[in-house]
Amino acid sequence: MENQTVEYKSDIPSKTNLFKAEIVAFLNTNDGTIFLGVDDDGLFLPEKMEEFKKWESLISDWIHNAFSVPAQRFIILEISAQKFAIHIKKGYKPPYYYKDGEGFNSKGIYIRNGSSKRRATDDEVRRMVKAQVANEFEIEPSSIQKSLTFHYLQDKLLDNNIVFDPKGLRLQNIDNQYNNGALLLSEQNSQVTKIAVIDGLDMSVDFLAKKTFSGSLIKQIDMTLEYISLLNDTKVSFTGAAARVEHEGYPSKAIREAVINAYAHRDYSLSADIKVEVYDDRMEIFSAGGLPDGLSVVDIKEGISAQRNPNIVHVLDKINYIENFATGIRRILASYKDFDKEPKFIVTPNQFKVVLYNKHYALAADDKQGWANNNLKKNLSEAEQLELGFTLQDNILENNEVVADVKQYIDANDEKIIKILTLSGDKSRQELQNSLQESKTKIYQRLTKLIDLKLISKRGQNRSTVYYIDANERK
Repeated sequence: MENQTVEYKSDIPSKTNLFKAEIVAFLNTNDGTIFLGVDDDGLFLPEKMEEFKKWESLISDWIHNAFSVPAQRFIILEISAQKFAIHIKKGYKPPYYYKDGEGFNSKGIYIRNGSSKRRATDDEVRRMVKAQVANEFEIEPSSIQKSLTFHYLQDKLLDNNIVFDPKGLRLQNIDNQYNNGALLLSEQNSQVTKIAVIDGLDMSVDFLAKKTFSGSLIKQIDMTLEYISLLNDTKVSFTGAAARVEHEGYPSKAIREAVINAYAHRDYSLSADIKVEVYDDRMEIFSAGGLPDGLSVVDIKEGISAQRNPNIVHVLDKINYIENFATGIRRILASYKDFDKEPKFIVTPNQFKVVLYNKHYALAADDKQGWANNNLKKNLSEAEQLELGFTLQDNILENNEVVADVKQYIDANDEKIIKILTLSGDKSRQELQNSLQESKTKIYQRLTKLIDLKLISKRGQNRSTVYYIDANERK
């Protein structure tokens, strides 16, 4: 059955430009195959075998001379006793067109639309032309070739039962050269991510913390998401039926979509770093480059998408970091449907910024439930504050101060730790980490907070350290 990637033809039409247009449509849209010498259902027509040599000669000539660029790297003929297949790869630099005289031929630009082709609109042609400059960076040969390593990427691929194949992952060209997309995914990537935590509502106040992540682009995504998760406060409320409801300051789905989009769609030809700034009331995520292919904010809110870095998106899709269905922005908006402030998307020619609002922030000065970044800092031990890049200050409790109501400081997983220790007795940090399936840093944060709140205790040193609840607290 014909579809977006398959076309059946019984013969090359007398108006050969119609057939060239079929090839061009795949070059401009997606990988596909045209089967010649078959009926509308794809069944081989034996009487067409005598045409194979003529078709091979004609199409071979077209591959070198009939299109806007020689297409031998994109078109492969597969010919056997009962098959004539033209395998076409999507080109690196659309728009492609078939020649009709000399120079640019806008009438020869076609795109694939379901099971058929159609001529590209003027807007679609402009988008393809505009995208060429930014898209070229990803596919150009890397300045580093022999020393590139991909340990982090390989581990992620193994987690998904995928073998590391540079060509299959679009990291190498036909000459076995690594491209810039490969460099970005390697340990030798020179691009970095910078995160700043600000004690207030604007840059006029001091930074509480600064952090820089480097290495493979995928590693930077993981570390950025992990770091932000430590800054994401969770509050618990109880319903009349005694059920608990957890409320995140920032919806996790919104954070994940905004962060991954920043890496997947940024313009890597620009030198600006990806940045995340966390204020008391909001989080701002910056990536270099405006929207690709001339899209507008209205377009992306409606689900229209374009890929500036299709090779990187291809890899992220393979390791299940994205679904590649143009739903990211709509998911961000949906996660804030119960909040009075909608996320903002601010676009300039050289920058795309996403603003996510903290649902726990209260502007009123007398609102004791209001979130401030400084509160998180108080929940961390000195070692954790140093690890996260904070400057040191006092812990959440001073000396032997007693907190009258600790519920405002703990969430569901904190309570799970208390329940485990109450029911099972002494547990090591590793055992609790395995039970909660959280990171080492997050578990340390929780345990330190619960000790400061005098809800649990610990004894031992280093690997022999265990956490427990006093006998009188169990009763």
